[in-house]
Amino acid sequence: MHSMAVADLMKRWQVFLNPERGGFMTTGTDEHGVKVEQAAKSVGRDTKEFVDETSQSFKILADKAELDYDRFIRTTDKDHIEASQALWKILQENGYIYQGTHQGWYCVSDETFYPETQIMRETVTKDGKEVEQMVSRETGKPVEWTSEVNYFFALSKLRDRLLEHIRSNKQFIVPEEKYRFVENEVAQGLSDLSISRPRSRCSWGVPVPGDEENQVMYVWLDALTNYLTSTGFPWKSEQAYLDSQWPADVHVVGKDILRFHTIYWPAFLLAAGIPVPKQVVVHSHWTIEGTKMSKSLGNVVDPIDTINKYGIDSVRYFLANDSYLDHDTPFSNDRVQQRHNTDLVNRYGNLVVRICGPKFNINRSLAIDTDSIFENGQFSLPGIYDRHTALVKQTNELLSNVSRFMSQYDSARALDQVWNLIKEANLFVQDTAPWTYKSADQVNLQDALIKDSAECARVASIVLLPFLPLVANTMLDRLAVDKNKRSHQYAQYGADNSYGVSANRKGDYPIAGIE
Repeated sequence: MHSMAVADLMKRWQVFLNPERGGFMTTGTDEHGVKVEQAAKSVGRDTKEFVDETSQSFKILADKAELDYDRFIRTTDKDHIEASQALWKILQENGYIYQGTHQGWYCVSDETFYPETQIMRETVTKDGKEVEQMVSRETGKPVEWTSEVNYFFALSKLRDRLLEHIRSNKQFIVPEEKYRFVENEVAQGLSDLSISRPRSRCSWGVPVPGDEENQVMYVWLDALTNYLTSTGFPWKSEQAYLDSQWPADVHVVGKDILRFHTIYWPAFLLAAGIPVPKQVVVHSHWTIEGTKMSKSLGNVVDPIDTINKYGIDSVRYFLANDSYLDHDTPFSNDRVQQRHNTDLVNRYGNLVVRICGPKFNINRSLAIDTDSIFENGQFSLPGIYDRHTALVKQTNELLSNVSRFMSQYDSARALDQVWNLIKEANLFVQDTAPWTYKSADQVNLQDALIKDSAECARVASIVLLPFLPLVANTMLDRLAVDKNKRSHQYAQYGADNSYGVSANRKGDYPIAGIE
């Protein structure tokens, strides 16, 4: 859910800034491999029926989360199998695939072999006894010694080219900590990679071209190819490639699959003569009491239950506001509820409700020249002109400030910019008390205060659209902002002088608290 939500926000933000260019987002399910085959067998199910049901549950989640994806791809899709086999043939024709005997430490859970340098001995308790087992240093999952005949990818031949690509593209991997880790891994040298499995051990996979009866493709070579599949690969012509939108601007992945996306995948592409994705953004994990969510530990929060209880925008907001790329973050439904009530209701909703009260007139206030009103000394409030100019400046700089942090994939600090503006607007309303300017000769004074506050709410709502598409649109509806004036061009003070008609009325709260 988190990777999908991060990618969804990235797409929405880019489309918000560049609607003409648009965006293309894929998500989906990786359905092949030993782990999947074993899972189906453990519950007595046919493997295809099992993955059909499992994939559908993920698609239901993606739709429930209202993700703006363009394709939900399954690695059992016919065009994906064809794309995977096409990539294999290119790698083989280019001299990067050979057959041999492989011995090594294999992790069923991670579906990969690990070199000696990436495993360690660990003592665990089983059936009341302490036993030793070998595990992956990177994921902590058990590994077992395996020997088999299969196909190899000459990863070692790509070491220098891959290292050059990484070092000449400092933003290829974000955050920097993950960039340094991958750079160091590649610099130390790369071992050739086993890229097939004997059918005797795993029959559930994409058949290896030319050896279909004996071997299936390594699940990660198959799975990673999904990014190409969604672009129409294998491309039939140069024009088809140009129309494909490849290379991807960004891949969004969890830190547990860092190696596959930042070493194996770019190496496959370099070997095939296909451009590498421009960037890989690696996010950390959500934890429960300091431990990563895991089905085996029974500490996984059901995202659909959370969405049903708090609403998708509150969940979307929490994921964007409380997560960081460089460190894990604790998750709890209580914190989702707290964020909803504190930020969305008490701060954001409160500002909109106050200025939409029946005692004010937002639409009338928009005709006011606020600079002259605040400058001419009619207010007895000390420093009112400075507060006005500071608020206007903060409003006008909001879009660029949020954009700066979004370009760094720091949604938490991006949202801080919005909440800082909303906080200042609420303080401005509280301190200036526009409801006290009641007489006919004070209308301009009241309107000046309301215009400043309303503009903060309007601009903040526009900038929040990619983060909170439902809530922000509801707030803009409450402010009676025309649906054609909600693009980023209108995220400036005074950019819209037509909204607010019929906005000022009693009640009609745009968002409610959750008990």
